[in-house]
Amino acid sequence: MLMIARDRPYSELRDALKGKKVAIWTCNTCARLCFDIGGEAAADRLAAALRNDGVDVLGVLYTGASCLEKKVREKYDEEIIGGADVVLSLTCNIGALCAKRAFGKEIFNPIATLGAGFVGENRRILLCEDNGDELEVKELIETAEEKGLWCDPYA
Repeated sequence: MLMIARDRPYSELRDALKGKKVAIWTCNTCARLCFDIGGEAAADRLAAALRNDGVDVLGVLYTGASCLEKKVREKYDEEIIGGADVVLSLTCNIGALCAKRAFGKEIFNPIATLGAGFVGENRRILLCEDNGDELEVKELIETAEEKGLWCDPYA
């Protein structure tokens, strides 16, 4: 599983999308498990907030694994993706790349991919970093804060 965090506050995201027709793409696995940065429910909340703030959101699409290009391609929707100027990708960098390849659209991904990890006991999200001798395990939220990132949904 890839560990992710968001790289900007909502106001910067909103301002970057103003004046564009936006499709929202998300992963219902890793992005959802990483403190609901993505996933269907978080994407729906973000779409509502953006619409409320005057951004033209055409719709939300998602899959269980945005790192599987065939699954991404199967979710193509002409009305939503075809009409969009930009696809807002609430996924890891691999999911964003698959969306770019599958949809052929400009991708805007306000998510930082921090590396591989796993969900531990009590839904603790843990990041694994190779220090040369062994894998070091740290709380994702700790690493994100060190890098000035946020581990929570946009809305």
